[in-house]
Amino acid sequence: MNSPVSLENLIPEDISNKLNDAGVSFSELRKGCTTPEKLTEAIYTHWRSGAIRVERNWNGILDSPEIVHYSNSACFLPDDRIFLESTHSQTSWKVATWNVNSIRTRLPLLLNWLEENKPHVVCLQETKVEDSQFPLWELNQSGYESVFYGQKSYNGVAILSKEPIKEVQKGFRNGYDPENARLIAATISGVRLINVYVPQGQTTESDKFQYKLEFLKELKQEIANINDSKKPFAIMGDFNIAPNAEDVWNEEIMKNRVSFHPKEHEQLKEISETGLTDIFRKFDQRPGQFSWWDFRTRGFERGEGMRIDYILANSVLTSSCRTCIIDLSARKQDRPSDHAPVIGEFNL
Repeated sequence: MNSPVSLENLIPEDISNKLNDAGVSFSELRKGCTTPEKLTEAIYTHWRSGAIRVERNWNGILDSPEIVHYSNSACFLPDDRIFLESTHSQTSWKVATWNVNSIRTRLPLLLNWLEENKPHVVCLQETKVEDSQFPLWELNQSGYESVFYGQKSYNGVAILSKEPIKEVQKGFRNGYDPENARLIAATISGVRLINVYVPQGQTTESDKFQYKLEFLKELKQEIANINDSKKPFAIMGDFNIAPNAEDVWNEEIMKNRVSFHPKEHEQLKEISETGLTDIFRKFDQRPGQFSWWDFRTRGFERGEGMRIDYILANSVLTSSCRTCIIDLSARKQDRPSDHAPVIGEFNL
């Protein structure tokens, strides 16, 4: 993921100075820009991420302007006044979740991605290696401390961090499902994190689907035992469930299938009701924003995917979140995973 193009680089200095002070009308921005197509892309990216504040008085109808959020409008009026948010210049805490589908296969891609994006914390799923084979040295050379919980050829979860990793927990606290390395938790920068790889479920008629539903029930209890409403908490990973119709490429085809079944939705709803917010949808309500595509059907090329990877945060952490995106650039690289990273940024 590349950082948004700076608005200051697209407009004259005198107008740029106003962005940090009295604000600039949208029409003035456009008149001052020599490359309006780049300006449009940059300004919408900044708006969606919370880097700018938009004030609107509806052509003088309102005595005091109202703040307009991207999710409530997604378009500009000529007299909208635009300000750069000072909070965006603060040092942020960037967290990502990524099902890499074999860390050994994906290691060159992962190392390049870490260098380019510089996240503070990364939660990985489907590492597919025993702990003795985890690439600890290579990640350490890239500046990341690692904790991991793996098994040969299947499953496997890991947490990478530029900051000290504390209070590590491998597996469920009550000892559930010890044969499968699907959950790891830790505390980083005062934030309690759970990294999870939820079972796929195979088919709705299979025993593996029942195992998935049981796993989700145990996960809800795990969250309830950890989530403190007064302290920042998040659970992230590959949930193998598309939450809503907007999160699948074809609702009719997916209806009642695994990863889009009412029983899964019910379990996910109960997990969310423990006080968690899907932070991607806080910033982006557009349909067709997927994080997984089937290799076998060339789903990425055909635009046929699902959003099954996400970051769920409690109210303390959600209130400090300033953006969340799906990084499609990682999916466009050579030998990619079938999943794309999801990245959230917070002001801690």
